[in-house]
Amino acid sequence: MCKLFDDWSKQIKEYCDDNEFDFEKAKKLSQSWGKDVLVLQFHDPKKGMKGLLDETPAPLVLLIRKDKDGVFTFEQTEYTEKYLGKVS
Repeated sequence: MCKLFDDWSKQIKEYCDDNEFDFEKAKKLSQSWGKDVLVLQFHDPKKGMKGLLDETPAPLVLLIRKDKDGVFTFEQTEYTEKYLGKVS
């Protein structure tokens, strides 16, 4: 888990609870990050075994940003419900 996820876990959990998403699933998703952005992606370990030679994408599940005032913005995608929904 990246440090941003750890640092922002309270806000992410609140967002998941408010939107009926499974925080435990969010913790297990692949993570990419920058200075003020965290991206949660789904990665199927059974696919994409060739690294960059395999063009199997990891769908973007949730985009999380923190602005300079400390306000969090969450952007859902077409995959959010599929991979974070409580019933799958």
